[in-house]
Parts: sequence; C-alpha cells; structure tokens
Amino acid sequence: ETPSRSRVSGRVSRVSGRVGHETSIFRAGEVCEEEEEEEEEDEQASDAAVHHAAAHFVSSTLPLGWPKSLGIRQEWQAERAMKQVRTEHLRGRASTFRKSGLSGKSMAGSEQRAWYMIDPNSHFIMIWGVISLCVLMYDLTLLPYVLAWDISFEGWLAVSAWTTPSFWSIDIVLTFLTGVWRGSELVMGPRTVARNYLRTWFVIDAVVVSCDWISLIIGEIAGASGGRSLKMLRFSKMGRLLRIVGMMRMLRVMRILEAFAHKYLPEGSHLSITLVTLFGSILWVSHILACAWHAVGQYCPSDTGARWTLEYAESVGGRSVPYLEIGAVYQYLIAFSWAAGQIALGSIDVTPTNSVERFVFVFAMMIGFLFGSTLVSMLSAAMMNYQLRQRDKNHNIRTLHQYLRENDVDSSVAVPVQKQIMQRLAQRTKLREGDVPALALLSVALRSALRFDIQRPHLMRHPMFRLWISLQAELVQGVCMAAVGFIQLRQKDDLFLVGNTAASAYSLTAGELSYAQVPDTSPVDAPQVTRVHPGTWLCEAALWTEWIHVGRAEATTSCSILEIDGEKLVESVSRDMIIMDIATEYCKQFHRRVTSAGPPHAPWPNDLEVPFTDYCDLVFSMKPEVQVTIGMHAVRLLDKHGHGSKASEKLTDEVHVGKSIVVVTGEGSIIRVVSLVALRVQREDGHILTQVAKWGNSQMIAACKLPGFKQQRDELVGEAVQRLFNTDLQFLADRVTITGTVRENTEIKSKEFGVQTRYLKSVCSAKVKPDACVDAPKCGVGAAEEARLSEAS
Repeated sequence: ETPSRSRVSGRVSRVSGRVGHETSIFRAGEVCEEEEEEEEEDEQASDAAVHHAAAHFVSSTLPLGWPKSLGIRQEWQAERAMKQVRTEHLRGRASTFRKSGLSGKSMAGSEQRAWYMIDPNSHFIMIWGVISLCVLMYDLTLLPYVLAWDISFEGWLAVSAWTTPSFWSIDIVLTFLTGVWRGSELVMGPRTVARNYLRTWFVIDAVVVSCDWISLIIGEIAGASGGRSLKMLRFSKMGRLLRIVGMMRMLRVMRILEAFAHKYLPEGSHLSITLVTLFGSILWVSHILACAWHAVGQYCPSDTGARWTLEYAESVGGRSVPYLEIGAVYQYLIAFSWAAGQIALGSIDVTPTNSVERFVFVFAMMIGFLFGSTLVSMLSAAMMNYQLRQRDKNHNIRTLHQYLRENDVDSSVAVPVQKQIMQRLAQRTKLREGDVPALALLSVALRSALRFDIQRPHLMRHPMFRLWISLQAELVQGVCMAAVGFIQLRQKDDLFLVGNTAASAYSLTAGELSYAQVPDTSPVDAPQVTRVHPGTWLCEAALWTEWIHVGRAEATTSCSILEIDGEKLVESVSRDMIIMDIATEYCKQFHRRVTSAGPPHAPWPNDLEVPFTDYCDLVFSMKPEVQVTIGMHAVRLLDKHGHGSKASEKLTDEVHVGKSIVVVTGEGSIIRVVSLVALRVQREDGHILTQVAKWGNSQMIAACKLPGFKQQRDELVGEAVQRLFNTDLQFLADRVTITGTVRENTEIKSKEFGVQTRYLKSVCSAKVKPDACVDAPKCGVGAAEEARLSEAS
C-alpha cells in the first residue's frame, strides 16, 4: 500500500546536526528533546544522538519519514502479481539466448538486407548529393562556354574533362548500391534497387556518361593522329551536350539542400536564401542564353548570308571594332548583356540577321518573358509571406501594449513583460508533433515508427531503455507512441516545482536547465544551484516510486526535453513478460536504494541523482534469472563485434551459470561488473586500520589494503558493512561510528575475458569512538614471515 503523504504541520526549525556534510531539520519539540539528552548523557551518547539525528529529514513539503516512506508505484505493484509465470518464461528465454541470439523475425529482416547497401538517408549520401550538385553546376556552366567559343581542352580543362565522367560513372555504381523508397517503405534489396534504377534514370545516366567517354576517346585519337579533325571534335563536343539531360538530377539534390536548410538554418534566413537563389537562377539562365546566342551566330547556317557576329561592331576609343576581333571575354559580356536584356525585357543593341537567328531571338524573348514573370511572382510571394509573419508579430505586440495600458500595469512589471515577449517572438521554436497537421494523415504504424525514430537516440542513452530496444524494439515503439513525448521550454520556464508529486521522468536533449535546492525544502546546508546539460536524466525515481520533487528546475535557455509518463510506461511494457519482469526487478532495486538513501551510508536523494542507482549497481542486485538475460544479451553483442571465440565462450559459460555479470552501458560499451565494499576506520590520532597481509599456501603474503570483501547480490552497502562487522571485524562492531560513504569506480581490462571490468568500490568511513578500547585478535608470526613483511613494508 502507498504510505501516507500527510505533511508536517506546525512550526519547523532548522538545527545544524552535522555528520560529514549533512544537515538535519527537526520539529521544535524534537529539537528540545535532543538538547536535553545532550545535557544529561555523556559525550559518547551525544555523538550517537547527533549521528542518529542526521539520518532524518523533515520538511513541510515532504511526507513524514522521507525518503523511507516513499512507496513503489502502485502500477508496478499490481503487475508483480504475475511474477511466477513471468519468471518461468524468463528462465526458458534465458536458456535459449545462448543458442538463438536474435529472434526469428529480426534475423529474417537482417538477411534480406545486404551488408553493402547504403541507406539513402545517411550522411554519406547527403554529402555525395551536395558534391554532385557542385560538379553538375560546374559542368553546366563551363560546358556551354567551351562549346560556344571552341576552346581547346588543355591544362586544367583537360583534367576536368577526365574527372567529371569518372565522377558520374562512380555515381551510377553508387545508385545501384543505394536503397530506394517505395511510398513509406525503405527498400534495401539489391535486386529491387537495381530493377528500379534500370526502369528510371539508368538509361539517361548511361547515355550521358557514354557520350562523355566517347568524346574524350575521339579527342585523344584525333590528337594522337597529329591533328584534330573538325568533325570529330564537333561530334565529341556535341556528345557532351547530352549531359544537360543530367540536370534532372538537380531535383534530387535540391530536395536534400532544402531539407538541410529547413533543419539547420533559422526561419528568418529563408527569405534571404530565396532571394540569393532567384538571383543565381537569373545569372545562370542568362549565361546559357549568351552561349547559345554566340554559337548560333558562329556555327548555324544563314539563309541571308549574314550573321550577327559579322555585322555587329563595338565602338572602342572612337573607332568601330568588329565583334570577332574583340577578346573572348568581351565577346562573352556582349552576349551576356543581350541575354539579360531578353529576361529583363530591356533595350537590346544586337539584332538578328537571318532566319535561324530570328527564330532564336523570338524563342529567347518567350523564355525570358516566362522566366522573368515566374521569378517576379516567386519574389512577390516570398515578400508577402515575410510581411504576413511580421504582421502577426506586430499585432501580438500591439495587443500586449493595449492590455498593459488598459489594466494600468506598473512599469516595473510591464517593461520586463514586454521585453520577454519580444525576445520570445524573435526566437525560433522547434516544431512539435501537434504543429504539423500533415502528420494526422499518416497511418498509426508509420506514425509510431516516425516517433520512435525521433526519440530512439535519446532513449538509447539510458542503459535500461537500450536493453529494451535491443530485446523488443516493437514494444519500445509502442512505448514511444503512448508514454513518451517532447516538452519545449523557453528561457525562465519551470519544468517542475518543489513539493509537487512527480508523474514523469525527463531527459534534457537540448539547451540548459538550472536545478535549485534550498535548506527549507531540501537536505542541504545552503542554497545550491546545479547546471543541467544535455544528456542528463531528471526525476528517474518518478518512474519507479511515488516521488516528490525536492528542488526546482528552470530553463536557462530554450530547451527541448524528453518526457516519459510513469503510469503509461507501465501500461505499455506490461504486454511483454520478459521486459516486464526486467522492469519490475529494476523497479524493486531502485526503490530499495531510494528508501535507504541518507547518511551515513549514502547522500540524500534528489531529482538529479539517487545514490547507488547506477545501472551496474542495480543489475548486480537483481535476481539471477534477470542477470542471465541481461548478460547473455551483452555477450551476444560481444560476439557480433568480433570478440575472440575462446574468451567469449568462457565468458558465456560464466554468465550462463551466474558467476559473472555483464551489461551494456548507455554508451554501448560492454563491461563486466564486480562490486566491492571496504571500511576505512580512523582513530583520533589519525591512524587508519589496514590489512597488511593474508594467509595463503601455509605462509603469510603481504597485502596492504583496507579491510573489505566482495558485495553479495541483493545486498545494499549498509548491509554489507554490517556483515563485515558480524564476521571479520566483530571486535569493532560497537566501537566505531560510520561517518559517510564514497564510491570509487575503476575499470581494468580483463586479460581472461578480453572486456573491461568495472569495480564498484564503496568505501565507508568510520571513526573510533572516544575512549573505546579495541581488542583486536592477534596471531603469531614466525621470524621468516616477520622479515618478509618488514621488507614489503
């Protein structure tokens, strides 16, 4: 049953009862009783009373007996009724992990996808698309000029002439190796991808690339024969014109660039990008028309015997210079000004002189009219959209000013209100799912897959959710649909307040939060503010216990936060017995650490951290069936990464029989876990109790270390220390006072298993009580052993 949450009533006072760095809060009556006891009892009893006082914390915002009075979430308690059924099923599943690995469905899916196929949404394909756009624009800009002015392929032009066909040949191969989309389904089968490419773009790409290679080969043959045949050279250059068909590839690349702009560039820059794109389009079309106009005047047949290139003359320095006697650069500028005049419908000083030129002239005018009007309409639409956005913003500001004025709000409040609203209106907020009406058209399955793909990277940072995704991705996809969502906070917004009941856990995905605790509502000596950075989990205790916030979280910048609803999480995972049993065991161990947290064996818990709830700690304390399931999953991943067979088999055997515990961390690392407990006892004169040797093989072996041993499964740190006092250190049981516990984690690569071994070492500090007489047991040491120990020391 859930413990009562009645709050402490009456006057609350704060007393500095310090053990380590902890502060206690008591009701006034309790404080008076404590002071009377301190006056009556001796110094030893006083120390014990202060130590006992520091282990309790009372606040008007927390239930009595916090945190020991916190119960497990009722939803998890209800689900534990099927424990025996799930346990039997879990044992059968754990025994098959070693043989089967992945489920049949997952294996079937992995067999259908070839390892060499490339995801079309990968970063490599996006980068390749951008490079393709650059190469394509280079070709379509340089090639018309080279053909129109009959420039020979020498120097860097010769290098580019061989480089671009090679690039597009590689592009054809990559297209065969890149998956395709069929509606909402990603197809990665090599045969299906090849058939799709052969039916669509392959013929065009093959013709363009073939013409490139043929033109180069003909040019090389002509050059090797001692001269360049005009017909062969013209044929090779005309073959290169077919590459203009490849301009259709720009549609694919432009979609990539558009998605990149919408994803990474602020909304206010879209208008600038549109203007730059329109201006660049005008220049490029003018360039194409200029090259075409020059080529018509040079190479096309004339029915009048005249050509504009022969008739046109430019006045330079008071004399008329024929067009063909001017330099190539100036010729290009004359043709370019003619083309720009066609688009802008301005004055033109070059007139056609034959039928072909007249036809091209009329055609260019029509193209210029259509292209120019299209650009003007696009520019007008972009400006109109910008003005509409500004109008809505200005309307909101005017309405705010009117509201503040009509309610006669004081300027000390009105000015900050106006400043904050103007700042937030200027900020670009991340779109939420509800802001995209088009998503309502998706099927439930595809919408669930979309949400899972967005939330999956953030869930994978938590080892437990990473395990669930590996074992049953479809179940976690349902969890994302039902229990997981995003919260968008602006600067100064509160995520939660102190004293409120916590219903969800959070993970900061972007931005920064500040977490504040004050002595009146939290077990701290002085106000504390902690900066919370992306990747940090908050209030995980809310998923497993009836948690109450002991601090306040506020956004210091615009934040994006992943939220997991505790109640809906239980409903979602209850459909799978394996995941549910793992979650129930995780909940049990987490709750034990929440209720046992507090001095001297652990710090007080808060919304950011509960002591000793690291994933490795929790798995170490779980029941053997769950440990085997988690361990076999980790070993399977180890085999997948190419781990040595002998070491892997030995580790698998140890995990299977319960001798070793292996887990996968939130970063994806595979580690072996060993938990240790040590006791650091210090006397008033500063001396520390240590073990200097151990007995083995009928001799004394030097081993200077703190007394301790391996922690047993399902054993808390305080319980392990008590076991140490009940066994090896009975002579200290009633003569020391525990003052605190620190965690010292170390990782060493195991030579035997070839994986990292993490040692979870909990060091408990204790002080010998004043005037306590320690009667330690003694043992005799021979002369040889004494000499050996002296040398070792």
